[in-house]
Amino acid sequence: MTVTIIWLMLIGTGIGIELYSRRTGGRWSSLAGVVSALWTRLPGRLLLVGLWAFAGWHVFARYTLP
Repeated sequence: MTVTIIWLMLIGTGIGIELYSRRTGGRWSSLAGVVSALWTRLPGRLLLVGLWAFAGWHVFARYTLP
């Protein structure tokens, strides 16, 4: 139950950052802009793939039905 709350808080924080960055008109980078900048170089791509694998493992492997 606690882990689910933490995941929901992380998702909510990401959505909040995205909304705030789009509302301020460029003072903050949006998450899409950060991901786009990371995707242009190999270390950034490896980081994003690693984060995606980590999130996928923890969400799908732990919360699937037996």
